[in-house]
Amino acid sequence: MEGWSRSSIDDVSRRLAVAAAQLDPERVGAVLEMLEGVPEARAALAGAIHDLSARRAGVPLSALLSATAVERVRVNASIGAAATPRAVSEASQAVAAGFTALKLKVGAASPDDDVARVGAIRQAVGDEVEIRLDANGAWDVDTAVAVLDRLADSGVAFCEEPTAGIDAIAAVGSRSAVPVAVDESARSIDDIAQALGTGAIDVVVVKPQALGGPDLAMRAVDLARAAEVTVVVTSMIDSAIGVAHAVHVAAAVGTEVAHGVATSSLLAEDVAQALPVEDGHILVPTLPGLGVSPV
Repeated sequence: MEGWSRSSIDDVSRRLAVAAAQLDPERVGAVLEMLEGVPEARAALAGAIHDLSARRAGVPLSALLSATAVERVRVNASIGAAATPRAVSEASQAVAAGFTALKLKVGAASPDDDVARVGAIRQAVGDEVEIRLDANGAWDVDTAVAVLDRLADSGVAFCEEPTAGIDAIAAVGSRSAVPVAVDESARSIDDIAQALGTGAIDVVVVKPQALGGPDLAMRAVDLARAAEVTVVVTSMIDSAIGVAHAVHVAAAVGTEVAHGVATSSLLAEDVAQALPVEDGHILVPTLPGLGVSPV
């Protein structure tokens, strides 16, 4: 993802080509280790390996990852940083389509505008719809605390990345009336362990492609479970293949938390048939393996 990933697509392609030339059944672990510095490349290979393993076992990938995987994944609708009238319209349309969770972008406008927009959306959608925020690290600690305190009456479930950096997010979490989540500030298993160790972060966002594949994503899930912290699985605006991997990981989490994997509609074209969103949920493919193939 340009502007987010630390590796370019050329880096990923080059490393995958090198890995493919050395891959055989006896060296899978070693080849995966070669790719650990480029998590998107590792995610591609690890995802393919897990797909193959699940197909050989005759089970969906989610069942290979967890014995308690759910059959459908609740998803949130994403509402951008548009002006209040458009944002209210988008939120209302999403709720009418069956979404029960909305993710709103904040931090691009003034705090007053953000507070007004979130309040207007809450009034439009009612009290039963979950509203979560994503500031993408836009605020400093004091601003984040002040804005979130003003938004507490709007029933915000949590705010992703209210500021940048694990320690700073934890500082917000220790003072804020709204729970906080770590996303792009925690890009590795060690980062997630550090975030959980603060005791002040309530939600961990897990991106399988950013971490390096479904196996590492499940390791992050296990760490969060042990710390009794909520896990939300999201995609990186992936192709239908990448989204399907994230959906299987989300299913393996095994909870009714809404996950951020309803992103396929953002693409003008795709490499495979995207998993449809129906009534605010994505049905997990039941075919052995990933259940989604390039066309």
